[in-house]
Amino acid sequence: MNLLNLKQTKISIFFLSVLLTANPNASETIFPKNISDINGDKISFSTLSKDKTVCLITIKSITCPICIEQLERIKKKVLDFEKCNLTFLVLAPGPLEGIKEFAKKIKFPFPFIQDKNFSISKIFSLANPPFEIIPAVILFEKNGYVKWRQVGRSFDYFSDQALEDYQDCENWI
Repeated sequence: MNLLNLKQTKISIFFLSVLLTANPNASETIFPKNISDINGDKISFSTLSKDKTVCLITIKSITCPICIEQLERIKKKVLDFEKCNLTFLVLAPGPLEGIKEFAKKIKFPFPFIQDKNFSISKIFSLANPPFEIIPAVILFEKNGYVKWRQVGRSFDYFSDQALEDYQDCENWI
């Protein structure tokens, strides 16, 4: 297979994955009503989603450099995302202290949730035990059902870009 055919195949696979994973009716799964962040603070989904659209970002692991880059890019665009009323939660696998160090290091201004025993990522078919979660960005309806999701990433198109393209916050009134 020559280089051009390989690139076309990768692009085709990517667009197929977008069609399969970015479907607004992609899932009948629901986000847990009450959870705790890594600091033990209670988070009520109904309160969080009252005036905002909740966006869950799953990270593969706390050592994933691409996940760090993605969170940094989102952090730089928070004001743009706030235009379309987004708020974020970050779901991370691993030991609590490791996630706390990770959160402190990158200073992402939204709650981090430890995915103990992959209990949340399993709901969305994103668990990849024993140590990882499949990277994804998921938007939720106010009732906790999945509105839109982008699972995985390609070599040149990441979930945060898919979120930007889907939300189009720059064109909100």
